[in-house]
Amino acid sequence: MKWFLPFLGLVFFGEILATYFYTVSNIKIYYIISIVELAFYSYIFYHLHHRKSIKKIIFFLFVICEIGYIISFVFFGKNYTYFFNNLIVSGFYLVTIALIYLYIKVIDFDNASLTSEPGFWIATGVSLFFSGVSISFSLYEFIKSNSLYLFGEKLYNIIPQILSIVLYLCISIALILCRQKNKILF
Repeated sequence: MKWFLPFLGLVFFGEILATYFYTVSNIKIYYIISIVELAFYSYIFYHLHHRKSIKKIIFFLFVICEIGYIISFVFFGKNYTYFFNNLIVSGFYLVTIALIYLYIKVIDFDNASLTSEPGFWIATGVSLFFSGVSISFSLYEFIKSNSLYLFGEKLYNIIPQILSIVLYLCISIALILCRQKNKILF
């Protein structure tokens, strides 16, 4: 949990740079952000899961997704199609490991409240954000060809923006809960 604030700072800085370079080309910045995001969330879920079989699956799928990003970045760096495909696949991977974590938590549920667990909030935020992002970018061509807008923004742009609020709200709750637990422990 101690790495969340530096991670969020890096994502924030990357988003500022991507906005600044929007008119030129910001795809390489988004590649870097996505590679770091994938590594960070994989690391979090690797440590949240206690079953060795799931940890092996997380590591294996993480490596495959990272290789996909790196190959796309090196050979097709300016082509958004390859980036979107990597974003979709890695998004569904993150949704899957988040939902597996939530499923195991529900099965192993004891007397403690599930919503008092920081991992619950991280998994909830990640699963909501990346499922929405993956679906919206899966429909990119359809949204673009039919000129679908919401609040004056392209649908594939507004969905990640709205879901970012949900993700960061869930992360904030997780950090608050983690801080409260640490105060209780000491």
